[in-house]
Amino acid sequence: MSASFHTTHWTLVLDAARHGETDTTSTRRALSSLCQTYRPPLYAHARRRGLSPADAEDAVQGFFARLLRLESLADAKRERGRFRAFLLGAFNHYLADVRDHARAEKRGAHLLPPLDLAATEAALDAAKSAGLPPDQAFDHAWALTVLETVTARLRREYARTHREHHLDALLPCLGGRTADSPHVAIAQKLGLSEPAVRVALHRLRHHYREVLRDEIAQTVARPEDIDAELRHLLEALAPSN
Repeated sequence: MSASFHTTHWTLVLDAARHGETDTTSTRRALSSLCQTYRPPLYAHARRRGLSPADAEDAVQGFFARLLRLESLADAKRERGRFRAFLLGAFNHYLADVRDHARAEKRGAHLLPPLDLAATEAALDAAKSAGLPPDQAFDHAWALTVLETVTARLRREYARTHREHHLDALLPCLGGRTADSPHVAIAQKLGLSEPAVRVALHRLRHHYREVLRDEIAQTVARPEDIDAELRHLLEALAPSN
């Protein structure tokens, strides 16, 4: 568990909201960081609700413009625990509020970088084959986004020691179901012995789990919620029956 849990993003936002100090630079930065992660899942949810790509992006932009001005945090209760659950409920309320408007407001949208609509639509198309309803599409996109964030963090770490090629070679083996032959190929590619590859893979798996737990910790209010949220992530990634 990260030693810095008590200053994680969602805990910081909740504490600020509780003390009426939401209009601070640190709180806005924390909320903005959370929002960047959750944009693709909310876009997927809006598309599942029947919005066109343009309208879905307008809705997500308008919702985050409102949220980043901290107008909705009065509804963020610590007992709700998970930022994912709060965000989806707040977004559904927002969609109801703007249902009669031609376009969602976009003021404040500059606080977030542009959304990669092509990549998000591609992920949504992949989910469509499973016939996911809106809430499940949100959870599936959320889970994929969390894993992408974990990989991006690992890539930055490896880049600092100029070992990105090690990560690229080892990542496909993280599932733990590979035979020995890929280890031979990886060892030859990286100029390592097979035992060294196995050690590197073992360390990467361990560190991947640590980083994943840390990312989940950013979005829950209590440490005891982390395991349940991790289980939910795995359920969201599981193939539909």
